[in-house]
Amino acid sequence: MADDNISVPFAKDEELFHRLTDFVPGQPLISLQDEASISNFLSRELSTERLERMYFMLFLVSNRNNISPLHHQALKGRQILITERPDLHLVWYYDRIFIKPIPLCLLSHEFYKTYILHPEARFGREANGLLRTYASLIVHESDLDVARSTKLLPADVRWENWCCFMQKFGHLTDKEVAARYHYGELRLTRLNFYSKVLFFGWNYFEIHHQYVAYFTRFIAPYLFIFGAITVILAAMQTALTADPEGAIKHTALTFCTFSIVLTAIGLAFFPVLYLFFQMRELVLYIFRHQKPR
Repeated sequence: MADDNISVPFAKDEELFHRLTDFVPGQPLISLQDEASISNFLSRELSTERLERMYFMLFLVSNRNNISPLHHQALKGRQILITERPDLHLVWYYDRIFIKPIPLCLLSHEFYKTYILHPEARFGREANGLLRTYASLIVHESDLDVARSTKLLPADVRWENWCCFMQKFGHLTDKEVAARYHYGELRLTRLNFYSKVLFFGWNYFEIHHQYVAYFTRFIAPYLFIFGAITVILAAMQTALTADPEGAIKHTALTFCTFSIVLTAIGLAFFPVLYLFFQMRELVLYIFRHQKPR
């Protein structure tokens, strides 16, 4: 759907990229005459269609406008990791957060007007949304220093020029940005959980590609559960030793049976889960990876 009611949010003299040639800025293999390649490129760089489909449940994953400046990400103990996938922009996982660098083409007024807001294009709100997040990510000059050092922005962007470029993006309304950008930082653990629950896929994004790393997450809760059961059984044993025919006898027998069953389930869980993953990979290999390119 075309973005007919959207205009370029910055003036020609405020642009940060001035050297528009015969190719897409930063993409010397994509000619400005090749509209199909440009459309595919912009889709890869900007499309948030996957999160658009999940929009109705994003309130379970994030709050609106909860984007911390770049300098504050370090205070939260997070490492900034570069991602070129727009659907991973501002997704965080424990001590890391994925941030997409601003494509050079979005810094050019002429490119923005001609291609982003093309009558047959659909990327205006996605571009606006991505840039609006940077109005919250880069609030201080120290944030700009972080952005340049992590390659989120070109190294030659100056603070004064950045402020002029971004002055209107921070005031864009939700109607002017893609629905995904109505929300800020997205917690990956919740995205993965609700992807399973609501049948959007096995995972939104898989962090652990080794089984050892995946199974390690279960060790702490398992140790806690079995440690608690051990303490309870020891307490019951003490009570039964003191009063073998007391009221706790029936409860102890029931709990012992429950403990045995739970232990058996726990011992079987990891082998069954491992076999499930092996069968899943086999099915994916047969039906997906064997398709000719």
